[in-house]
Amino acid sequence: MARFRVAAAIDFGTHASGYAWSAVTRDGADPRRRDIVDREQWPGTTEKRYPKTRSALLLDGSDTVLAWGYPAVRAERPPGSRLVTGMKMSLRPSDDPSRPAPGSRVPRALSDDLSRPVPLIAAYLARLREVAVAEITAGGRYRESDIRWCLTVPAIWSQAALGAMREAAGTAGFPSGHDALLLEPEPDMAALYCAVQELTPTGPVRALLSAFRRPGRRFVVADCGGGTVDVVAYEVLGDGSLAQLGRPSGGAFGATYTTNRFIQDVLGSRFLDQTNLERLTRHHWAEFQELLGDWETHRNTFTVGSRESVALRVDGLHGLLSPEDLRHLGEVQGGKGDRIVVRPKEMAGLLESAVGGILPLVDEHVARAVEAAGGGRPDVYLVGGFSKSPYLRERVRAHVGQRGRVFTPDRPERAVLHGAVHRCYASAVREDGEQGAGAAGSAVAARRAGPDISERCALYTYGARVSEPYDDEDGAQDRPLETNDEGRHFCPDRFLRFVAIGQRVGVGHEVAHRNVVPIRADLPLMTVEFYATHAPDPRYYDTAPAKRIGHLTVDLSTCMHLPREDREVDIHLTFGRAEITVRAVNRHGGKAADATLDLDPEF
Repeated sequence: MARFRVAAAIDFGTHASGYAWSAVTRDGADPRRRDIVDREQWPGTTEKRYPKTRSALLLDGSDTVLAWGYPAVRAERPPGSRLVTGMKMSLRPSDDPSRPAPGSRVPRALSDDLSRPVPLIAAYLARLREVAVAEITAGGRYRESDIRWCLTVPAIWSQAALGAMREAAGTAGFPSGHDALLLEPEPDMAALYCAVQELTPTGPVRALLSAFRRPGRRFVVADCGGGTVDVVAYEVLGDGSLAQLGRPSGGAFGATYTTNRFIQDVLGSRFLDQTNLERLTRHHWAEFQELLGDWETHRNTFTVGSRESVALRVDGLHGLLSPEDLRHLGEVQGGKGDRIVVRPKEMAGLLESAVGGILPLVDEHVARAVEAAGGGRPDVYLVGGFSKSPYLRERVRAHVGQRGRVFTPDRPERAVLHGAVHRCYASAVREDGEQGAGAAGSAVAARRAGPDISERCALYTYGARVSEPYDDEDGAQDRPLETNDEGRHFCPDRFLRFVAIGQRVGVGHEVAHRNVVPIRADLPLMTVEFYATHAPDPRYYDTAPAKRIGHLTVDLSTCMHLPREDREVDIHLTFGRAEITVRAVNRHGGKAADATLDLDPEF
């Protein structure tokens, strides 16, 4: 009997979030016919069919949740309350150029600069989990313990951001174990979705294609969501699984950031001064949200070459602006002072603020796919909510040109969510096969369960700062020298590499460095610092710009009676998953040593 009887996924997005699930059956149903259930009707929505609700919380003055999802956005705001949206973007590094400038008073379409985002993310995830669990267990056939969860994350996120997501998920009531809660990169999940769909080109050719059945085929997935855009190139391997061809790349080029530009550039210029804009967001909250919704509707239908201006009504505009401000509005807009008018050139410029960052990412991975294939035309698959924009699709198709074909799967807003269910399902079936018939059974089960991700590329070169015997090159580099209690000289700045940047590693692949020993005999704890760098194989930990990602502490108190050189520890790092995991083994007796990898918050 399979340990997990339900595969469930949470797509926690910047703009919107949702859940989906499927029962895991013994016969390993064809994934193209797998019954995946999601929720397309949410309280407060005006969408007829959309598998997500808004990633939003309405909080009172003590941060008690008053409403969540669409109702949080559309509800009247009581005095002292605040709306929080897009909170996951606060997990990106503090030096990210897309963060608002310190002290900025310009209203934003998302809360991407929160000082403590984890408790708020946890509060939102808890409510989403409760709704999902209630639906899955409603018939009495399944218990919550039957569920294996998959929580999707941006491919470009740091290990600290992933750790924060796992912490938030645990607080929200999700299981804590890595086997019961998978964290999976969003574009990889979208690739799995595409792998089981019949895809229709966005261009003039309308023939249905089966693009993922030939080993050696290369393709590119661009996951264009509300906050981040991730782009990755893939190859289909002989067993039908997918492997990344290079490290993912991306940035904060999602649809929500075009709304930020709309607020900053359009509303900022029309409302004459910052005070008027703040009054709109504070005292005319419902009108402001209707205005943003109207803008987003027009944005999602705007096409390349459109000559029609967009007129956005703002109820109460005359009560908000002074006669002087209304005259200014009319002058800026060619006499139209009763609405916000956005000219075609302005609309294109707002969209280009995001599309202009996406196109170079697509270039990079199309070139990688062409190089890996020795020529040929790779296919490019646009997924995510932003990919429904005809402007984005048209620009990408024109930009790629003859280098490849551009496709959009059916229901691209489902791609990450349903792909995560496929990933969760395949892992459960594979493990069931391993338990029943070993590796051979696992291989058969994996083929029956459908495509899966088998190899990923390291985002950085990962390694440890260690002490190595001092030599002439260390002296020539004027490196520090330390001497242990035996009188031996060491350089404490050397870099011990575990995996190189861009290196393809199997999912769950473990890399070990053996016979690591302390350089001093009197220390009961051995601390190893880990670093990430873009340099492929540096001699020193700080040769190239490097980030300290955390440290490993090994308790040696049980072997202090041994000579120093016999206190050998093997350090194992597991790569290929979204998260890097670590274990340390004391070689004296083969016992596992107590070890923790404490991640630095800025990585």
